[in-house]
Amino acid sequence: MKRSSRTRNLSALAAVALAAGAVTAATAAATPDSASTVRTAHATAVGTSSPVSRTFSFIGKPNSKTTTLFNLDSLLINARCDARGNPVIFAFTSAGNADIFGRMFDGLGRQHTIKNSAFTSKSAGVSLSPAIPGDFNSSGTVMFESSTGQVVTVNYAFDNATTLAHLNVCTVYGSVIAS
Repeated sequence: MKRSSRTRNLSALAAVALAAGAVTAATAAATPDSASTVRTAHATAVGTSSPVSRTFSFIGKPNSKTTTLFNLDSLLINARCDARGNPVIFAFTSAGNADIFGRMFDGLGRQHTIKNSAFTSKSAGVSLSPAIPGDFNSSGTVMFESSTGQVVTVNYAFDNATTLAHLNVCTVYGSVIAS
């Protein structure tokens, strides 16, 4: 029995050595183009300013006025509560050309897609709180990129009245990272 165990151990060791050799050979065969792509991406990243990270919170009563949550790198997001205490969240851009994509999950686990690949300063706002019958406790992530390379990532959540231990308010809160 011991002999068979040693044979298996040696076979496993040989397989690991063979795999390591294959990885080394593949790395050595990498094209110069892929190496220059990595250098270019690194040079671009080094040339940008440090990212900005912020949190935001909106708590409003039904029929509240629109409030700007943030305005960073050509992306503005605002929020308000409608007459029934439901959150209304919109994104706008001052960029000439941009994309905004995201996914939001409502309290019942349904996914809602947010997308506009022709997002411009002339576009209507993009709703980040689609009409959801019944349950509004939702969360999502939205990614924004302008044609000049500005990138903004938004993680957010929202809930309709009543929330926060039965207050008659709606809430929108989260965090944003911008280049």
